[in-house]
Amino acid sequence: MSGLVLAGCSSSPAEIPENTENERAIVPWQDYAPEVKIRLDEMMEAKDCSGLQAQFDISYSNNDATMSRTGHNNADLMRYTDEAMQIAGCYE
Repeated sequence: MSGLVLAGCSSSPAEIPENTENERAIVPWQDYAPEVKIRLDEMMEAKDCSGLQAQFDISYSNNDATMSRTGHNNADLMRYTDEAMQIAGCYE
């Protein structure tokens, strides 16, 4: 387990920082299935905090397997997921 605790979703609209796309973590998306980014972005838009937390936990659990398969771990993917949770208002 990552130790990251889901604080619950806020029902108010998420405050999305300007230039969010430019400030987001850079993820080597070519090393993941195309639906991973789509799913994360859709969950962020839907403010699906439980789903995002589950994806973060999956990335954490698969860290060693990703390292063996690609030569890098899931740190950037987990950072991107954490940013999605912040944008969705999951920490409020």
